[in-house]
Amino acid sequence: MNAPGLLPIRYPQEVPPGEGEAIEIADGVLWLRLPLPMALNHVNIFALDDGDGWTVIDTGLSSKRTRATWTALMQSGPLSGKPVRRVILTHHHPDHVGLVGWFQSQHGAELVTSRTAWLYSRMLTLDEQVEWPAETLDFYRAAGMAPEIYEK
Repeated sequence: MNAPGLLPIRYPQEVPPGEGEAIEIADGVLWLRLPLPMALNHVNIFALDDGDGWTVIDTGLSSKRTRATWTALMQSGPLSGKPVRRVILTHHHPDHVGLVGWFQSQHGAELVTSRTAWLYSRMLTLDEQVEWPAETLDFYRAAGMAPEIYEK
């Protein structure tokens, strides 16, 4: 981003980690990127070395591809050899909370988050409707949702 009068954003790493890779940005702190199927095509995730395990900050979107990426990271990638014992959830967005339940049920990880983030995540997960409210559809249309997706 280059706004008039402002310096461009500088990143400490010239190249971000690839899918299934990690970059150690501080002693025991790994930076990972997980794929997203949208214009913003990734979410940044961090793993903290706890000695006998890992604490993961956020989990990525709930998808087959993200689960496969995590499985590779934990089995043969940079997290191999130690289990993910804890997940810290920063906020309720699906690309951050998506696999929390998977880490809890499949890997025995403890969830650490605020009550508000947990409740909001649960509300969004459980909010299923047969018909979309008109104001929701108006919002999606105004936000530029692709017509073929909107029609579904």
